[in-house]
Amino acid sequence: MQKKQNGNPDTSKNSDEAKHTGNSSVSLNKAAYSKILQWIFEGKLLPGSFMSQSELSKLMDIPTQPLRDALRVLESENMLIIHPRSGIQFRKPDLEFIRNTYQFRSIIESAAARHFAQYGQDELFAKLLQEHQKLIGKVESKGITPDILNEVEALELKFHGTMIASLKNEFVEITAKRLKYYIRLIQLEHHFTPTLVTVSLMEHIDILEACINRKPEVAAQALFTHFKEALHRHMKLF
Repeated sequence: MQKKQNGNPDTSKNSDEAKHTGNSSVSLNKAAYSKILQWIFEGKLLPGSFMSQSELSKLMDIPTQPLRDALRVLESENMLIIHPRSGIQFRKPDLEFIRNTYQFRSIIESAAARHFAQYGQDELFAKLLQEHQKLIGKVESKGITPDILNEVEALELKFHGTMIASLKNEFVEITAKRLKYYIRLIQLEHHFTPTLVTVSLMEHIDILEACINRKPEVAAQALFTHFKEALHRHMKLF
């Protein structure tokens, strides 16, 4: 006599399929988010420009739902504004945006500079100092080329990122990542000259020398001065 088959559906297969679909959606959302940021920083999506979601979806070849989800995240990060009737407006930094960005960076990174000066490794200070001096020499001898500009941006990220990482605070690192996006956005409409780059790198060296001498308050003040001067340099271009 055959047993009567259980009428309950096999939920394991459905669960696996739902999990796979969920993972795929997350991957698509992340890919859309990264692609939009890349296009913004490459200047393919101009600051201040308007575009409908359908136009953006077609232009970037991104499906509607992942695009919509990515745009919501980017709006929460203040990178763009979603207008329900007119479409997407990409953030164009104004004076207030620039001032707020540097003020916020000063609050976070002054604490990082103090901590770095107290607990950073001498070998790391020496390495960063050498990298700055070497790059200044390149800028003075060759000017600003695309390759040198890439080196400048990489060292900028490394220097500030290393100080922030020394705090070992996840919340600070998440906030600093967003501020890094704002700085890249601000720099899109500004041109680098050998003089400006050299001055900025020398300001980094002032911070490093305070760290080498284990003077936390001097390092924090040098960091504050660096951001104040960077803010003035940007504001002069308006």
